[in-house]
Amino acid sequence: MITFTKIRWKNFLSTGNNFTELNLTKNKTTLISGENGAGKTTFLDAISFVLFGKPYRNINIPQLANSINQKDCRVEVEFSIGNANYKIVRGLAPKIFEIYKDGNLVNQDSKIGRAHV
Repeated sequence: MITFTKIRWKNFLSTGNNFTELNLTKNKTTLISGENGAGKTTFLDAISFVLFGKPYRNINIPQLANSINQKDCRVEVEFSIGNANYKIVRGLAPKIFEIYKDGNLVNQDSKIGRAHV
């Protein structure tokens, strides 16, 4: 089972240069609620982008970077599967994609064909 523990992002969509962070371990379950414009869909876009490289909504990838800063767009998610802990980092301007398992960067050599986790 995958247990998400933390997600954070900055310069992503309308958010600024400081990280917005959600701790998903504070309670046994997490409910995301809020008024229109509070960031619920931004959360969905962030988790979809960091895991799959595309937003939840139909948005062009370059539009994900904050329109004012237009750089250092970064999304990080931490989760566990069994006893292994993972962290995925994905960003734009500069383009970043990193996978960590138990604190160690996973070899992502393109010649391998897929990351060995």
